[in-house]
Amino acid sequence: MIRTYLAHGLLALAMFGAHDAAFAQNPDNSARPRWNIEVHAGISSTRNQSNGSGGVPATGSLIQGEISASTFYLGDGTRLFNDNQLAIFGAQAPLIAPLDGALVGAMVRHEAGSSFGARLERAIRDRFAVQIDGDFVLDHIAFTPEAVTAIETTRASWTGALQRTLSASPLSSSTSSVATLTDHQRARQLFATGAFVVKLRASGRTIPFITGGGGVVFNGGARPEASLVGNYTLDKPAQLFGTDTVGITYSEASLMGVGLFGGGFTYDVTSKWGIRVDAREYVFKNRGETDVAITPALAFQSTGQPFPLVDVGSLKFAPSAPLSSAPASATPTFSGTGREGRLVVSAGFFLRF
Repeated sequence: MIRTYLAHGLLALAMFGAHDAAFAQNPDNSARPRWNIEVHAGISSTRNQSNGSGGVPATGSLIQGEISASTFYLGDGTRLFNDNQLAIFGAQAPLIAPLDGALVGAMVRHEAGSSFGARLERAIRDRFAVQIDGDFVLDHIAFTPEAVTAIETTRASWTGALQRTLSASPLSSSTSSVATLTDHQRARQLFATGAFVVKLRASGRTIPFITGGGGVVFNGGARPEASLVGNYTLDKPAQLFGTDTVGITYSEASLMGVGLFGGGFTYDVTSKWGIRVDAREYVFKNRGETDVAITPALAFQSTGQPFPLVDVGSLKFAPSAPLSSAPASATPTFSGTGREGRLVVSAGFFLRF
């Protein structure tokens, strides 16, 4: 869609060219003021970068032949659980689909948005100028469809796999797994830049130009989050309780350097004011990061009878097992690398003074 706007801009440039000869003969054209100030609005589109690196934290181990895990949703905890399922129930055993693949890749993307800004320009010579520019971009950050599918697949598989394991005991049991997504969050970017402008002609009503420069970008607003919470109970009335909690957050650097390049054209309605159509690509480092936090919990209550102890291979359900590994605070699983780009196409009015 943005490329269509650029095509329209080139068409407008050709249409306005017919007026140039008459305007160039206007004596006012040779005595233009050197300064102009502009306000503009437009649309933006992001070239999302998926390059990066990372890995999942340690989430489980075998201690004296028994599984000790901080979570069964990802990492070693999932692997040990699935290995035990296969050893006990065979090839038809329901397994947990680990979240690893989603966590070590880009889970979110910026969507197209709107932009607003202001610009101050000072002509140096007939064909050169410098600018100070501020562009405020509003868009949304959302989980990718692949990430949403992976979260749901892991959530659903956790319930079935845990229930099959607990069904090996004659004791009554229950399992549940819930995924909560805070998605499609409003984000803000403020680009504060300086640029050098080269005009491709020195006179006429329509002046095409190219521009390049740099500055900084400020990132703000909300970010997508997700959580997976699995629960199991054992015995009736329940005496053993386990809670498996994983939190996923996304963050970006609040301040980064940025470069820009682009071009467009101005059209003088009079010698004092006119319109500008501008397309510029902002280029900056990909500094997005996915973090995961893991919080296991075990609880029990006395009903006047011994606590149940259920052994299913190397998986033991007891007041102190199997979610007995240490919790993990927010740990990076993916850090972006490379460059991202944001294309901003805008149109506005300028006033010379």
